[in-house]
Amino acid sequence: MIKKLFIATLVALLTFTAPTPVTNITAVAAEKNPVIVIDPGHGGFGDRNLGAQYNGLSEKALTLQVANAMKAELEKYDNVTVYLTRTDDRYISLEDRAAFAKSVNADFVYSIHFNASSEHLFYGSEIWTSGFDKYYKAGAEFGNIESEALGALGLYQKGVKTKLGSSGKDYYGIIRASVARDIPCVIIEHAYIDHGYDVPKVKDASFTNTLGVTDATSVAKYFGLKSATLGVDYSNYKKATVAKPSVVLGADLSDPETCQVNVLATDKASGNVLVEMTANDSNSPIIYFSYSYDGGKTYSYLQMWDRSKQTQSFNVAVPKTCKNPVIVCRAYNNYELFKESNAVAVTDFQ
Repeated sequence: MIKKLFIATLVALLTFTAPTPVTNITAVAAEKNPVIVIDPGHGGFGDRNLGAQYNGLSEKALTLQVANAMKAELEKYDNVTVYLTRTDDRYISLEDRAAFAKSVNADFVYSIHFNASSEHLFYGSEIWTSGFDKYYKAGAEFGNIESEALGALGLYQKGVKTKLGSSGKDYYGIIRASVARDIPCVIIEHAYIDHGYDVPKVKDASFTNTLGVTDATSVAKYFGLKSATLGVDYSNYKKATVAKPSVVLGADLSDPETCQVNVLATDKASGNVLVEMTANDSNSPIIYFSYSYDGGKTYSYLQMWDRSKQTQSFNVAVPKTCKNPVIVCRAYNNYELFKESNAVAVTDFQ
């Protein structure tokens, strides 16, 4: 039953993007020939230069593969100039990457990445952008296009996000260095290479090329490009415009406010417990949940939360070895912070 729930929720939510302030819908067209800089993340040897390394996958190699495919696809469009910050496996500082973008008069920097988490719990795509005025606006407008496109590939969407460092500037170095040079920048975290939901996709030899083509198409839509070679014209593409924020936008640092569970029914024969869960976060969307039948000692894999609802129900399969189930759940927002629910003992289960 849990598997069926997971699949049904996936179908409903794949194309979700985090809500951003939308003022109107406008048709866009390139005002000038845009200059695009694609930044394959990491490169070189030692520590962080390798990027994530899991399941036989190397982030620094994957980013270059996607970036090459993205460049090749973008160059099929008319009147656009495309550069890579690196074309082989070498170390380049974040400052030097941004300085290169400035030297070629870049209109946008797209930093290509893959993800991993220390807990190996999370999966899906997310787009990071600046928390500051016009740079947030540009990043969020592109990010919403990109998130929808990645969702269509079957990647769960964590949305467009911002994060500030202790200095009050953007946390991520490539974004901070680009903004310092008056260039919008986003980091595209395509998928997690340490989670079983995403890994099979990334290991598909053709998928990195598909990601590059998808990224390029999102850029083409954002800039209103057209291609005689591909026979497409996005000069009248209608994108949702995002308002420039009046304050600096940082990460949501607070846990969800609400996570409450009730047991609606039990089925001793099948071992299923029907649970109703209410979760809410006024600052960020709830995107995952997990459940425990042993009072919080162990938890399920993260499940997809139906973001159209605050309350939903699902079955928890309790093994026969658990004689006295106690249901506890966790609700996670898209900054990966969670709130644990109340505990409900299922007294009449055995």
